Amino acid sequence: MMGAAFAEGDPEYGQYLSSECVTCHQSSVTGTIPAIAGMNEDGFIALMKLYRSKQLNNPTMQTVAMRLSDEDIAALAAYFSALKAPD
Repeated sequence: MMGAAFAEGDPEYGQYLSSECVTCHQSSVTGTIPAIAGMNEDGFIALMKLYRSKQLNNPTMQTVAMRLSDEDIAALAAYFSALKAPD
């Protein structure tokens, strides 16, 4: 399973990397940009890989994802999955 390969995502490193993400993905659900706090770790990884491979069409997310390594994605997934999901 995909998640097993990324079980060691470092949430502290993910927090360090998260500033660009939270610029758009605020802690509350607004408009068309979803909140990612509390997102399932495996789901986050899968989505980021789909953006990185351009299988999901969103030029902004593709640009961001293309700059991230597998380690970066795993760290962000660990960080965001540990946060409380918005109400």
